[in-house]
Amino acid sequence: MSKWEKVKLEEICGCITDGTHQAPPKTADGIPFITISNIDAFNQIDFENTMYVPFDYYDKVDDKRKVRRNDILYSVVGSFGKAVFIQNDVQMVFQRHIALLRPDENKVVPRFLYYAMLSDKFYMQADAVAIGAAQRTITLSALRRMQVNITSIQLQRHIASILSAYDNLIDNYRRQIKLLEEAAQRLYKEWFVDLRFPGYEHTKIVDGVPEGWKKNSIDSTIELLSGYAFKSSEFNNKGTYKIVTIKNVKDGQFDGDNVSRIIEIPPKMPKYCRLTDGDILISLTGNVGRVCIVQGENYLLNQRVAKVKSDIPAYTYCLFRSKAMFNEMNNLANGAAQQNLSPIRVGNIQILFPTDIFIQKFEAMVRPIISKINLLNKEINLLAQARDRLLPKLMSGEIKV
Repeated sequence: MSKWEKVKLEEICGCITDGTHQAPPKTADGIPFITISNIDAFNQIDFENTMYVPFDYYDKVDDKRKVRRNDILYSVVGSFGKAVFIQNDVQMVFQRHIALLRPDENKVVPRFLYYAMLSDKFYMQADAVAIGAAQRTITLSALRRMQVNITSIQLQRHIASILSAYDNLIDNYRRQIKLLEEAAQRLYKEWFVDLRFPGYEHTKIVDGVPEGWKKNSIDSTIELLSGYAFKSSEFNNKGTYKIVTIKNVKDGQFDGDNVSRIIEIPPKMPKYCRLTDGDILISLTGNVGRVCIVQGENYLLNQRVAKVKSDIPAYTYCLFRSKAMFNEMNNLANGAAQQNLSPIRVGNIQILFPTDIFIQKFEAMVRPIISKINLLNKEINLLAQARDRLLPKLMSGEIKV
């Protein structure tokens, strides 16, 4: 077959099911339990922030719900439309809000189907069939009837290889970013948590802290500024200005695409709410304590996100990205249904500030690392944009391959 034809998912998949319907027992370690929140902005699973279930629970899971290589996971409840391609055999359990599709490789190339499900055209189908108001849901029966365009297996492989080249570069850059983040955090922990800074062996300890170091509140040096409460009635897709909300603040990653827009800046909006490239942000609601760096211009700061103002950005970024500070902020968060973090209470947290000379030494060593991370993140965004522009043209046959 060299022509394109429209087929239902159930016609090209051996199995379409969903995850466990019962709340499984949780353990400190074991088999990862995946929820929609574990699917990151790059359509991959974040295994660093998962819950776990016992091994014996996993053993009892139906085989059709056990993920295999070349399977596709697809979110179907709430934040529906997120797809993940499983490249390797990995043990996991996933919630019922996620569907599993097992492509029939005699009919469709799994990675080709994954890209087809990433297209805007497929998302529009999902949006059309989703039911419910408070929490929109794509039923399994509706998912099975959703359609994609397919061509010959040979052309499917070729298209998938073109698009996967972009993803491979993105994955390469992400691995580099992870190594750079680890290097920065390792140095921060060594100097300012473990107190093994240069010359520590010969530094006098006074009242339990190195001489010249002082315990003080965060806001004595670093300022946390709350965002502005924009009116949704003023949103306009043709606007130049993009509003940053908590959904744009990922863990170490800024999502600058999924935004609402406005045409004019409200006159009462504080000037600091106009964000610039390199600004540090912290999420204050829901998944609190996530930290990222802004990339790009014309972004405006919405409420429930804080901007961190500091003359020592590398130290500040590493401070708020540290595990200890993340735990501290989550302990401060309150609210039964949804966690909320107060910038004032965060500012009151007492930490041990090193001497200026050590902060400046740290800045000199780590700022280039942070700059490299920002540069790689920008390259990733450009690659993703290029892939996303190419994807619909390849999937529709507009571009001949």
